[in-house]
Amino acid sequence: MESSLAVAQAKYWHLKHVALFAGLANTEIRQFGEHFDTELVEAGEHIYQFGDLANRLYVLKSGRIKITRTSDDGKEFILYFISPGEIFGELAITGKERRSGTATVVDDAFICTVDQVEFERFMRRHAGVSLEVARVIGRRKECVEKRLLDLISKDVRTRLAHTLADLARDYGERERRGVRIDLRLTQSDLAQLVGSTRETTSTVFNEFRRDKLVDSEGKTIWVLDPDALGGYA
Repeated sequence: MESSLAVAQAKYWHLKHVALFAGLANTEIRQFGEHFDTELVEAGEHIYQFGDLANRLYVLKSGRIKITRTSDDGKEFILYFISPGEIFGELAITGKERRSGTATVVDDAFICTVDQVEFERFMRRHAGVSLEVARVIGRRKECVEKRLLDLISKDVRTRLAHTLADLARDYGERERRGVRIDLRLTQSDLAQLVGSTRETTSTVFNEFRRDKLVDSEGKTIWVLDPDALGGYA
């Protein structure tokens, strides 16, 4: 009994700190939380893969998730990252029966998950939640479209510059040294973000470092001049 109560309280606390549910009363969050399951997933594991049945939505409490898609020729592209407090797998409520991408754990993740049908019932009762979900879908759709447009219209140098500027804006922490991108990115990750080879991406990144636009140490990247990278053409 005590264990069940502790789990319920933990789920309530996690959901209460999700921006999507910010306008809800505490009792509503507690009631909705009863429909959630919780799970700890280790780095490197998949939460879902391309082609899986799309019947659940997820809330990330801690850790980091990357959403990827694989091209017809087998190349993997990172579409975007999921940060703590965000939902993902949201396309399950748009009528898609199968997953169009893969969700992979980057850092050990604690997630809350709920059945798609139950979430849809909840949205029908709370117009504000439904509106915010639509905004999340719109923002991510715009992000993917922008990335795809860059892939077909920009060279690797420009794609990498714009990607680093976007990452600094969306995931950056300003420090004395510059804007630290808090994602622990590898050179392979950067290559998957810009749709290039690891070797070419690494060469361009080192050129940016020589130009004092970026700096790095291990998997930590600092963007020293976000405006210059963002305006790169």
